[in-house]
Amino acid sequence: MGYQHGRQVVDMRAQTLFAIDRRLETLQQVNIKARPFAKELYELWEKSATTTLDMLKGIADGLELEWQPFFRYTIASYLLDRTLYPLSDDQGCTVWAAAYPTTRTDSSLLVKNRDYWLDHRNLQILAHARPLKGYKYIYLTSAGSPGVFSSGMNEAGLAVADTHVVAHDTGPGLARFSVMMELLEHHNSTQSALDYLRQVQHIGNGTIVILDAQGGTAVYETGHKFSGIVLPENGYVVSANHFVTPQLADRWEPRGPEEIQGNSLKRYTRVSQALHDAKGLVDIPWAQALMSSHGDPLEAICRHPGLGPRSVTISSIIFQPRGKTLLFATGNPCLNHYIHINPKFQ
Repeated sequence: MGYQHGRQVVDMRAQTLFAIDRRLETLQQVNIKARPFAKELYELWEKSATTTLDMLKGIADGLELEWQPFFRYTIASYLLDRTLYPLSDDQGCTVWAAAYPTTRTDSSLLVKNRDYWLDHRNLQILAHARPLKGYKYIYLTSAGSPGVFSSGMNEAGLAVADTHVVAHDTGPGLARFSVMMELLEHHNSTQSALDYLRQVQHIGNGTIVILDAQGGTAVYETGHKFSGIVLPENGYVVSANHFVTPQLADRWEPRGPEEIQGNSLKRYTRVSQALHDAKGLVDIPWAQALMSSHGDPLEAICRHPGLGPRSVTISSIIFQPRGKTLLFATGNPCLNHYIHINPKFQ
């Protein structure tokens, strides 16, 4: 799968190399501190994440990339967070999931604005995966990036999306892009997904939002030593770039330029309040309007470069697990139309 990925995006090799070089330049500033953790990760993955390493090596071969720099690029955010690098908050994202009675009908939605490095905006692709064993699935990722590198949905109607959290509780474990690939390939319900997530060792520093075709939803907060689960109280869950469960609420750190600090809490509050106030009214147009909204710079859901150089919305995606369809807008959703996609899972 990795090699096929690499060959199919070979026309984007120059853009991928540009993104790699940018990330490696940043890593040079923390290289001495990060090197031991990178070694620990690789050794752990050799034992317990061989499929992830195989996929990574396949991508590197398909794109004709040097292995060691490519591996460091792939785990860059984990290395930066491990050293608590001051600029390591450049990956945001606002995610929520809602089901009846919050939604207008008995349908359910998983929605994500992907706030990420601007050089990934034109690297984004929707990939169709047909593993030899397990469910077929579609997922949003970046060319040259492994696993489920943002969000996805399988043919059973299980949908997942992640967010990044700068955390103190990190260590050698599995990456979110690895465990989300496992979820889509082998799980069909939120409960089954939570059971799996409880069993594995995570690197930490993020959340995974889950929604199944029956409307079951949850947020799994991934620390290394600790974890937390948020269950819906009014038919919805929300996640941004901080932890909220008692186990992890004091184990994350707001970092970055002063002008954007506090934006995760503001976005979380804004979305939570909007969902609370719109009980029984949430549908596709409502979701599109919310994810395209601005207002106060700290609470803006659709984020532009002017709000901070590392707070840019590069896409927006809406999954409908019951109907197994999705809508996708590249770039800022306020400026671009959502395209309706009906994956056939063939």
